Amino acid sequence: MIVFIYGTTAEAIKLAPIMRRLDERGVAYQQWVTFQHTDALRAAMPELGLRAPDRVIADGWRGRPLKRPIQMVGWMATVGGWAIRHLGALRRAPRGGVVIVHGDTMTTVLGTFIGRLAGVPVAHVEAGLRSGDWRHPFPEELDRRIVGRLAAIHYAPTPETAANLAGRSNVIVTQGNTVKDAVRDSAARGLRTDASSSPYGLVLLHRFEFISNPQLVVDTLRTLNDHTPVDLRVVVDSYSRDAIERVIGEHGLSRLTPTAKQEHAAFVASLQGAQLVVTDSGGVQEEAAVFGIPTLIHRMATERSEGLGTSALLSHWDQDVVRRFLADADTRRAAADAESASPSDIIVEDLIARGFAGTV
Repeated sequence: MIVFIYGTTAEAIKLAPIMRRLDERGVAYQQWVTFQHTDALRAAMPELGLRAPDRVIADGWRGRPLKRPIQMVGWMATVGGWAIRHLGALRRAPRGGVVIVHGDTMTTVLGTFIGRLAGVPVAHVEAGLRSGDWRHPFPEELDRRIVGRLAAIHYAPTPETAANLAGRSNVIVTQGNTVKDAVRDSAARGLRTDASSSPYGLVLLHRFEFISNPQLVVDTLRTLNDHTPVDLRVVVDSYSRDAIERVIGEHGLSRLTPTAKQEHAAFVASLQGAQLVVTDSGGVQEEAAVFGIPTLIHRMATERSEGLGTSALLSHWDQDVVRRFLADADTRRAAADAESASPSDIIVEDLIARGFAGTV
């Protein structure tokens, strides 16, 4: 039996292409969900074609999104308590299964521990990414290093990420991240942004290390407002909304318009129509690179290579870099990547070859 353990919207988006391909082959799997994201993940699952979870490990912080560190601690305790209560049943489950986790979240780490405690091998999708600095991004860099030591199978997007796992067995290069399939699958369904709308850019800034730095938020949003060549749609979620909307209102940033987070298909359509992207999301960096969209990665460090050297530029939180990017963004537009291999197909083929593919 294949068990996916995940808890955030980004994990669901990137794991859904694997699950869709398993469905097409009639391969059985289960979803065990922590709801590290609550309402957003519940809304995303049916839109991504995912059925209801087989097990709910936790439901955020008492059914609400995790916004403060103390809530994260409480949520982690809930996940730990669930694992302890179900440990006996997990250990008695039939052998021959695998737990699949994704990326760099706390759910990734906790899902890995659950798999190890149950005596089941853990497969890590998007393995081997490293920024080289445990402080940036924090805590994601530490999460990846922990899972890299504990997982039994490592699905690494590139030869470079595979090299970061040197000395470990079962390292499979997937020729990119599964987000490529998520974007392609969505684009293939044909939803398009309104071609008659005025030119716009997308801004997606939500990471803890950014939102928890009030002066950086002010400096960045003011720089974007004062130097952007097009109006900017600032996508906000339950975690980032208060901080970003407050700065926009207090400073009268008229070229920035807060926009609610969209379902993935609608977001991909908006992304395809954008003139430029400013983001601290690694997933959005990868999605924008599929279409060759000029992208500013507003972080101190990134563990991803997609777009760097062509369509994407890393800011190091330097406002001068932000200004330079906005001034010549259009020169960074690159050709779309439409023909390379499917990472999800590679992962599914490997899971089947390893004997994990029971039928529905």
